[in-house]
This record gives sequence, C-alpha cells and structure tokens, in this order.
Amino acid sequence: MCGMTDQQVRYDRIAEGYATWWSPVHRGASLRLLDEADEEMATGGRRILDVGCGTGAMAVAAAVRWPSADVDGVDASDGMLAIARRELEAQPDRVRSRVRYAHGYADRLPFADGTFDVVLSAFVLQLVPSRPRALREMRRVLRPGGRLACVRWLPGDGYLGADAAYDEALVAAGMEPRDTGSDHPDLISREAAVAQLRHAGFRGVTAHEDRLEHAFTPEGFAGFITRFDDEDLFATMDPAARARLEADLLRRLRALPADGLRLELPIVYASGRRG
Repeated sequence: MCGMTDQQVRYDRIAEGYATWWSPVHRGASLRLLDEADEEMATGGRRILDVGCGTGAMAVAAAVRWPSADVDGVDASDGMLAIARRELEAQPDRVRSRVRYAHGYADRLPFADGTFDVVLSAFVLQLVPSRPRALREMRRVLRPGGRLACVRWLPGDGYLGADAAYDEALVAAGMEPRDTGSDHPDLISREAAVAQLRHAGFRGVTAHEDRLEHAFTPEGFAGFITRFDDEDLFATMDPAARARLEADLLRRLRALPADGLRLELPIVYASGRRG
C-alpha cells in the first residue's frame, strides 16, 4: 500500500480490538498456511517474509516451527506493529532474536531482490490497492525458486443467527440494520487466485479450498462487533445509548442456540514458485 490509506488509518485505530477479537477467529486458518512452506524449509530455506503481519502471530509461529529460520514481518499499520513487537517480547530469546518487524507496504516492500526463500500472506491481498503490483513485489523479493503462499477469502455469506440478533438490536435502538450486500471486493474464486499468481510470474501454481470455522461465545461476538467490526459506530455513540445497545445485543446473543454463533467461511490457499 502506498501513502496513508483509509485502511491503514482504521487498522491503527482498531489494532487492540483486532488483536483481542478478530485475530483469534482467523488464527487457525492463517497458521495452516505454514504447511505450504514445509518443502522449502526442509530443503534449506532460511529466510521468511510475512506480508501484512498484523499482530505477528504467524511470524512467531514460523520462528517456533523452524528453529533455524529468520522471519521478517512487514505491515502498513503502526498500531498493529506495536502489538506485534509487544507480543514478541513475551517470547523466549531463541524466538525473539529471529523475528523482525518493519513498517512497509505490500506493493513497495523494503527489501532487496531475491532476499527470501518463502513469502507468506494471510488475508491481506483484499486490503491492498493493487493486487497485481503487490504480487509482483512479493515475487521480486523471492529468490529464484522461492515460494509464495497466501490464503484468501472465497464467496460465502457467513451470515449467522448472531448477525440477525445484532440487526434486531440495531432496529430496536432506532437504527438501520447493516448492509449485507454480497458484492464484496474481498472475495475471489479459486480459479482467479491461480490466475493472479500466474499473471504475476509465478510457476507451478496450485490452490485448494478449505473452511475457516470459529465458535463465538455471546461475549466474544459482542466484543467482535463493538470493538472491531462495527467499532466506528460504537465509538461515536452517546455512552448511555451505547450501553443500552450493548446490553440488548448481549441479551439477544445469549438466547441463541449454539449454531447461531458458529462461523463458517470458505477460503482458498494458493501457492507458486518464482521462476
């Protein structure tokens, strides 16, 4: 990403909410991306780059999984990087000494050509202004034969009973329900994921579909809504009105059956080598 984007400003502001309420939701799916790098790391790979490292969970997991690897993480949000560095301090020195974080943009990576054996990117490409430019940058910083692996969202409504409960709480508070239109720019098909990597110059591209699954608690979904997903609304509300809406939302969530709080979203893992 180039310059100060709306996404960057938002992620700076909601970094703590992201770390607490959203990162745990996608963490399992993000960490499965490391499986795509096993072959490279087993055959001498030593340098890993995590593009859009966020709060650093995948960078740390990579350093733990491969004790001889050095891991760099880059993110456009200073707020997210501050949390990543704070969390890294809790790691033992054998991990902490091999992980580095830097501010940077996916389409202008602050590294020389051919620096890395593996580049990873989890749920980030939907946030960049130009996916082709970002993919070409990831290819540039890979050594010849190095691997890019990414995980992205596939189409799927993911609408929960919990979402309906939130809409009902908004209406009861005199507000409009959220727009749940399906034409979301984040989404991609498996075939498009493959084509984008090929167009960026990657070879031997493969992709496979999977699912992200997460069981919210009522309190967890309420925190996700109020402190991350719809934080803009709650941050600008009158405190008394906010408290009433939060209490009503939590009451409605606690009345739901378990499946009303279970999130299932389709995702796609794609990888390819620099020719």
